[in-house]
Amino acid sequence: MQYINRKLNGKWITTSEFEKLPYINVFHRYLDSYPVPKSEFQNCHILFRKRFFLDKTKNAKIFIGADDCFKLYINGKFVSECFSQNLREIDIEKYLSKGENLLAVHTYYHGLINRVFVSGDNCHGLLCDIIVDGKTVLSSDETFLYSYHEGYKSNGIIGYDTQFSEIYDAGAKQVGFEKVNFDDSEWKNARVKENALCTLGVSQAKLLVFETIKPVLEKTDYGYLADFSSNFVGYLNLTAKGEKGSEIILRFGQELDDNGRVRYKMRANCTYEDRMILSGTDDELSEFDYKAFRYAEIILPKDAEIDEKSITLTARHYPFETKEKNFEDEALNKIWKLCIHTLKYGVQETVQDCPDREKGYYLGDGSYIALTFGKLTGDWSLFRQLIRDALNTSHVSPSLLTCLNCSLIQEIAEFPLIMVNAVNIYLSLTDDREFVEDIIPDLKALLDYYHQEYTDGVLINRIDKWCVVEWPEQFRDNYDVNLEQNSLLCDTHCVINAYYYAALCSFNNLSCTAVYDTETVKKAYLEAFYDEKNYCFKDSATSEHSSFISNVFSYAFGLCPDTSAEEKIFCEIQQRGISAVNIFALFPLMYKLKCDGRDLTQFISDERAYLNMLSQGATTTFETWGKEKKWNTSLFHLTLSYIAFFM
Repeated sequence: MQYINRKLNGKWITTSEFEKLPYINVFHRYLDSYPVPKSEFQNCHILFRKRFFLDKTKNAKIFIGADDCFKLYINGKFVSECFSQNLREIDIEKYLSKGENLLAVHTYYHGLINRVFVSGDNCHGLLCDIIVDGKTVLSSDETFLYSYHEGYKSNGIIGYDTQFSEIYDAGAKQVGFEKVNFDDSEWKNARVKENALCTLGVSQAKLLVFETIKPVLEKTDYGYLADFSSNFVGYLNLTAKGEKGSEIILRFGQELDDNGRVRYKMRANCTYEDRMILSGTDDELSEFDYKAFRYAEIILPKDAEIDEKSITLTARHYPFETKEKNFEDEALNKIWKLCIHTLKYGVQETVQDCPDREKGYYLGDGSYIALTFGKLTGDWSLFRQLIRDALNTSHVSPSLLTCLNCSLIQEIAEFPLIMVNAVNIYLSLTDDREFVEDIIPDLKALLDYYHQEYTDGVLINRIDKWCVVEWPEQFRDNYDVNLEQNSLLCDTHCVINAYYYAALCSFNNLSCTAVYDTETVKKAYLEAFYDEKNYCFKDSATSEHSSFISNVFSYAFGLCPDTSAEEKIFCEIQQRGISAVNIFALFPLMYKLKCDGRDLTQFISDERAYLNMLSQGATTTFETWGKEKKWNTSLFHLTLSYIAFFM
């Protein structure tokens, strides 16, 4: 597959400690017994500075990447940040001046196996080139200076090893490192990491947008309660002054508890509590990692004062513009606005499932989110990046990984098949044959692997990865197949074969030729799963149980043998409503209904679905239809916002 790579003149630079660390290979197959050693370092904030001179600044850009991530400053001004992999190309002309300039970069090494970064691998470093008028004028090397930032300590781990809560010490001597007049005379020279990979893919994603959101502010007996009106993704800002060493407690949440306090121990199993240690002078809060929140509770020590006007939220998100839409039905207007706000403020450098608990770049969820984002905005950069990133995991697993650009290894059987179907939809919406032709060989290799490794020649009857079917589990309607995550699945079951059939059909359409014999697959599917007496589909070839989810997927992917079966299942779908399914069945179901010309209003307006979220105060879509539907429900989960695709 074609991928835009760039060879930089710069060298991977790091610290003297990281230079000596042995590389930890975090990549392996999902079910392999592969012990990954624990990384020696965690939660490391590492700063770089470099002064350089220019006699011109026209047409200036920087190519920059860091492991795990970075925030970039030039001449004391914030330029951008990137929490995802690959190089970024950034225009920097407006930040430069003739004469002396300062490049300052805040890099970060997380150190845990997680869904956000490729971390826990002992790899840290910075790589960059600055190019002016086509000429490289600065490259990362040993003349760069570095220092560890002592102002960031851990206050605990958030989510599934997702991020560290922060104790920010405003009196640390590295505070203000990005400023031109900062004294770096005690900093050390960077070390070059030999044999590091210096040819990286340049991300095609756009740079993030940053907005300032002002709160409704309430003075309380403990300090302040800030309500930013909706969930956003970003950082709290404030300026405070107090006795040196005293602490401000910062709590964040997406809802209030019964006492009107911020529910910082969130439903998503994230504890959003940070601290700020004051220096004795005017201090500005500088949080490094972002959070997903609506409310902020600022608990002040007795001696501290705060500038109320300084309390704001910096929301970060991918560029998002779409046309206004007004429905005659006010309920539909509310659902539309809910989804649009979720997509606008939830999508980051990648399409994550949620920006709180996992921040996971999931292939299955992401395919549907990226399709929706592209259809609404006309910007397909994130979708194409998702497909590239997914196909690039084939070096670990020929049938691809579930969570992309991270060190946590997971494989879900349906997700690569969802991707193939999503590419087919993408082609129908964009007619982008150039992109499709580029990835056709990789898609065929993927489906050939499924055929060779997982089928008996026709149907999938064994698989070395998890089948999720639907999530959470209660939406499987007692699906009669053992779906243990960490075991080999040997059942010939309905849902995975429905996905497989749909992916083969999609590929035939993408390649404009009948590469795969889908008629034979459909015939075998009906023989294995269809109960012709009851016009329904059984869960597996060895079960008599017919779950709603088996029938929904069979219906959605066009596997009903005749109109009688199709109408019977459709009537059941009408009766149960979309609230009877969830994240994975809803999109293909709605796509089928839309293609068949069915009226979607009755389904979208299901009072137990989106309207139930809204009745519970949702400002962003939940992970499921209500706060109590799951043991760790995220109240800012992007996946179900894809209903906007059909509105």
